[in-house]
Amino acid sequence: MFQNLTPKQKDILRALAILVVAAAGVVAFLDFGQWRPRIKDAGQKTATIEKEIKTMEARIKEIDQALANVDELRRKQELLMQISKKLPDSPDAPGFYNALVQILQSTRINYTALEPKPTAERTAYMEIPYSITCSGRYHDFGQFLNLIEENPNRFMRVKSFTIDNSDKRPSIHPITVDIATFMFLRR
Repeated sequence: MFQNLTPKQKDILRALAILVVAAAGVVAFLDFGQWRPRIKDAGQKTATIEKEIKTMEARIKEIDQALANVDELRRKQELLMQISKKLPDSPDAPGFYNALVQILQSTRINYTALEPKPTAERTAYMEIPYSITCSGRYHDFGQFLNLIEENPNRFMRVKSFTIDNSDKRPSIHPITVDIATFMFLRR
């Protein structure tokens, strides 16, 4: 078939073959060097955007649920404020002393000594212990313990206590109480 062609036609066929090979080379270069990386990059960007859209849709759903429960959120915020007031982020020794003095005055427990103990740091809070030496009647002491544990102004707990007998006044008992108050640690 090539034998029947004239030299001019053979030159045209060679030129077309070279042109086809060159075009195929250009297409291959563009495909592997330009288009595929761009397509791959566009696919990754699309996947990232789809992931962000899903995250945003989930966040919108949470916001819609929160807006539907505004009263519940306000109640939780008030509860959080009450808790943060009871658990300060500083040692607040005057706040502890004021709360303790109010309790002592309302229970007729007479204290003779208040001694701070070494603090103990925990993961999210610091325990600030005190030892109180006092005296009082059993009923007053029970009320004292109750007011310490259920104090509305300061989170405190009774760690331990000892009650002794007094030969001078049998109804008034010498008492030693270890109390801990707490401080929130911000990290």
